[in-house]
Amino acid sequence: MNLKANLNVIKLIIVGHVDHGKSSLIGKLLHDLGEITDDKVTEIKQNCISRSVPFEWAFLLDSLKIERDQGVTVDTTQIFFKTKKRNFVFIDAPGHKEFLKNMVTGATQADIAFLIIDVNEGVKDQTKKHVYLLNLIGVRNIIILINKMDSVDYKKEKFLSLRSSIKKYLKNINITARYILPVSAKDGSNITQNSNMKWFKGSTVEDVLDRVRPGKLSKKTPLRMPVQDVYKIGQKRIIVGRIESGDLRVNDKIIISPSNMEAQISSIETWPSKQVKKCSTGECVGITLKNQFFVDKGNIISKKNSLPVITQSFQAKIFWFSKKPLNLNKSYNLKINTKSYEIKFTKIERIIETNNLSEKKRSIIERNDVAIVRIFSMSSICIDDFAYIQSTGCFSVESKFDVVGGGVIKIDKNISKQNLKKNLQKKYIKSEQSYITEIDRTSRFGHKPGIIWFTGLSGSGKSTLAREAEKSLFLRGYSAYILDGDNLRTGINKDLGFSKEERKENIRRTAEIAAMMSSAGFIVIVSLISPYDSDRKEAKSIKPKIFREVYIKASIKECERRDVKGYYLKAKSGLIKNFTGITAPYEEPNNPNLIIDTEILSLKESTKKLTDFIEKEFSNKKNKMLKV
Repeated sequence: MNLKANLNVIKLIIVGHVDHGKSSLIGKLLHDLGEITDDKVTEIKQNCISRSVPFEWAFLLDSLKIERDQGVTVDTTQIFFKTKKRNFVFIDAPGHKEFLKNMVTGATQADIAFLIIDVNEGVKDQTKKHVYLLNLIGVRNIIILINKMDSVDYKKEKFLSLRSSIKKYLKNINITARYILPVSAKDGSNITQNSNMKWFKGSTVEDVLDRVRPGKLSKKTPLRMPVQDVYKIGQKRIIVGRIESGDLRVNDKIIISPSNMEAQISSIETWPSKQVKKCSTGECVGITLKNQFFVDKGNIISKKNSLPVITQSFQAKIFWFSKKPLNLNKSYNLKINTKSYEIKFTKIERIIETNNLSEKKRSIIERNDVAIVRIFSMSSICIDDFAYIQSTGCFSVESKFDVVGGGVIKIDKNISKQNLKKNLQKKYIKSEQSYITEIDRTSRFGHKPGIIWFTGLSGSGKSTLAREAEKSLFLRGYSAYILDGDNLRTGINKDLGFSKEERKENIRRTAEIAAMMSSAGFIVIVSLISPYDSDRKEAKSIKPKIFREVYIKASIKECERRDVKGYYLKAKSGLIKNFTGITAPYEEPNNPNLIIDTEILSLKESTKKLTDFIEKEFSNKKNKMLKV
């Protein structure tokens, strides 16, 4: 695949009210540009005769049976074509209000938009909604085609009257159409040549396509590269993603958000197996770092002078697709920057009536509404103002894997100031180092520090084994301490629930505490379910050299049998939500440092196996048994 060549293909969407002639115009344009063979035209005409329907150019695109039977374009269709000067891909979007979601999906990919208006019907409410949504999602190159001029005998005054009407609406939403052209998709007037409207001295559709400049990001737009995934190939960890804006060079210093860790680029890799010195907007690349850091899907790579905003609450302008009204008491998934976040809508500020641009206070958002809302994310999220960087400022909303809405972000000035203040403060934060080194503590305590991270299902025996191991280690002369999940949730983590993102934060805080205690010379035993492999890897990344993952293994059946508090039964009856193993997943460790199967081993055998392992890993061979 030639990436550079692909980047030169201009994406063009065509939108408009149902039956205003979108598909017909595309079909006629493709024919007049020589993209359709005579054999294909003959085939379409024969199909029309067999179905007893008049021939239409739209039948070239509307290939789905449901579309031909109903005469409605259901989904977006992509067709490649070219003029004498340029390569294009047409995104034919539906106009019927039930298919508005597909229209917006197509428009988010577009460089240029054609808006088709029937000269007889004029500017309909749906037409206004389409224009408003194009503006909302950042399509600035809008070309208006006033179609079916043949039905009004190509009269100039009809065109001028409608042009005046549409200009008035566009002015109210701060849009200027690049071109407004009279056309006839039926007979091809003003498509590639003008034969019936000599009074019109402007361009043909073909001329406009060759002339209009697709919107391009400024060279000064800051770097944004959302992480798509991290691959380990041999000893290399390759961070892959698409550069949404800005550029990147080998040896550049970057910031990885939301942790805001600073790193340096070691190499930039492209497919297939090629290293380059630099890359820029639109390129899909892999990068390696000079120092290893934990990097996760959804992290944002930027540069120090232009960081994204990190927040949990923000304002957005949304468009709602679902037949079910927006529910303020319900959680949704917000997808942005290659990652999904659990969110709630906390406030409906106002509804925008796209037909007259009035704003109304309303407590409900229904299908096809446009509204300004406030959103709260259960975890920190990296975002930008859509007006500043479109790619990291727009999102979709899902409910049970169905897209129910989409929107663009408006960053409050106070949030921007707070974010800037935090970044400035971080510049002056410097970790203070103790005068006592790890070697000093190892020499004093007679053992190395360590983090022993227990993971396993509720009821697998983690807490019981942790207490026994702590006691056994103490008797062997080790300084050991337990960080138990339940204890932490009664104190430092009492503000956290059990959603995936809240579990992630629970683990992050616990890992930071364990790291500090290990710096004090302790062997820290952490007892948490920690169900997600990515969270455990992130915990390990804080102190990977002394981190040991121990899988306390037991089947769900055995854990249910041991469950004296009845948690599993309550989870199955729906009384406990997000219960690991029942209503929430548990990801077993792929390659733990130690597995203790508590269904096979007794408590005494499990304790000995664990303490022998810890002694082997962390002993300094100076421990002595305590006399008690």
